[in-house]
Amino acid sequence: MKIIKPRIGEGLENTDDLLNLISQSKIDEADITYKHIKGVSFSGVDFSDVCFKQVIFENCRLIQCSFDKSTFMDTIFKCCDLSNSNFSNGYFNRCEFIDIKAVGANFIESSLFNVSIIDSNLRYSNFDFVNFDRITISQSDLTEAMITQCKLKSVSFDKVQFIATSFFKTSLKGIDFTSSQLEGIVISSEAAELRGAVVNMYQAADLARMLGVVVK
Repeated sequence: MKIIKPRIGEGLENTDDLLNLISQSKIDEADITYKHIKGVSFSGVDFSDVCFKQVIFENCRLIQCSFDKSTFMDTIFKCCDLSNSNFSNGYFNRCEFIDIKAVGANFIESSLFNVSIIDSNLRYSNFDFVNFDRITISQSDLTEAMITQCKLKSVSFDKVQFIATSFFKTSLKGIDFTSSQLEGIVISSEAAELRGAVVNMYQAADLARMLGVVVK
């Protein structure tokens, strides 16, 4: 599977004035482009309905902020804390999340294309009704995350923790979990989600017990 990486050129403008960027963007009805936003810290601020293109967020702390209906293209989040922030109804294309904390972050009804998530903590995050297309998640924690009623296309997981994660009504056909931790996941009573999923024998035994099968 080939994922297209963010297309970010050289010469990005360094800035720590995110509030002014957002304000001017809304006044001018223009995208925020070619910026390296570094070291900013905000809590509970509304950044909704903004388009970011060729932007790097680095060492930023954006807690309980709203990015509802925002667009991120060719964007990198690196060493950021996005915990409990709202990215619902968003659009992400050619994006990377590297070493981020996004505990309890909300991505409901967003679309993610060509996205890589690496070395990140997404415990309790919500991806309900999300469209995943060409996604790779590696060495990350999705414990008790919600991945319900989603569409998964060309998705790769490597060394991901799925402990008590909900996959309710999300088809896992063709998804390889063998290098990941799959434990106590939430699925429907019919277990239709698991049809065609690729698991190792230890995961198969745990899933069987969850479904009421006695393994000797």
